[in-house]
Amino acid sequence: MPQSAAENSGQLRRYAVPEGLSPEQRFEHWRTWYGSAVETPMRLEKSAHAAPVPFTPSAMSLAGPGFSLIEIFNAPALGSWAPNPDTRDLRLAYFRKAPALTLALDGVPEPVSPGSVRFIDTSLGGSFDAPEGFHALQINIDRSSLDVSEAALRSLLRLPDLAKHPIVGTFVIPALLSWKRPGIDREASGTADILRSVMATLVGSLLETPVDDGAQKPALSRAVKKYLDANYDNPDLDVAMVAERFNLSRRSLFYFFENEELHLGERIRALRTRRALELLLQADAQRVTYSEIASSCGFTNVQSMRRAVKEFTGMNVREIHRSETVVRVALQQLRESLIP
Repeated sequence: MPQSAAENSGQLRRYAVPEGLSPEQRFEHWRTWYGSAVETPMRLEKSAHAAPVPFTPSAMSLAGPGFSLIEIFNAPALGSWAPNPDTRDLRLAYFRKAPALTLALDGVPEPVSPGSVRFIDTSLGGSFDAPEGFHALQINIDRSSLDVSEAALRSLLRLPDLAKHPIVGTFVIPALLSWKRPGIDREASGTADILRSVMATLVGSLLETPVDDGAQKPALSRAVKKYLDANYDNPDLDVAMVAERFNLSRRSLFYFFENEELHLGERIRALRTRRALELLLQADAQRVTYSEIASSCGFTNVQSMRRAVKEFTGMNVREIHRSETVVRVALQQLRESLIP
């Protein structure tokens, strides 16, 4: 059955310190908000070593079915939290900018380098010292949806920085950097599926346990689409290159796209055609040769571009400007079919 708008929607929240406050008042406002907004109550104090630079903390979060996403620009501060045994989330934090940050989990302090990716368990007590603040993004997923046991959780928490893990670079960080797009709060159900898929794929790899192909499908499909969006203009891009990039067999790739409107090779061709139509419709297109347009879109030759344009619009390249309204309708349909 179709889900209702309420079931699909998520709660999007933003916070910023109000304008016009003194530095002391700004910190107090941040501290009061922080203590009430974070699921595990946290206490903040000014860092004795705070860098003397202006800093305005802010935060943004999206909460949906079984997940939350958080981005925070934290003020220079000392933070601490008490153990919270009721916490059932698996939390993965990406410390995008973290100069001089020290994180202590379960009483063991260690420095955190900028760009680090770590699992965090707030069921244990902990603290941080951030004399210059930090910029962090975090995924929280209900552990029960991933079947992560207490023993497995302890194994994950003992792992060092995961930033160089291939799945983190391919799936996790892109998911954390791209979630603030317009309308994301109306796509919470789909976002939840993608995030569970991302975390299931990562956890399965780290614990060396098998992951069902269906669990990996949402994350992999999205990652491949983003890769195609960024590389379709490479004339060498094909199914074999994508398979090598994601360390998958061609058969696996075809499986992950079997229910998509456009299969993998079709999507590459559609991306190139979309760009070709955009260039052909531009007012100054006649100053550019067909060969130059084809090359800039990733087609290996003009004939390939002509065939693709004919397939998607029903028209020859030379007819584009004579039937511009019809072509623009076809182009819009093509764009919609390429939405990730």
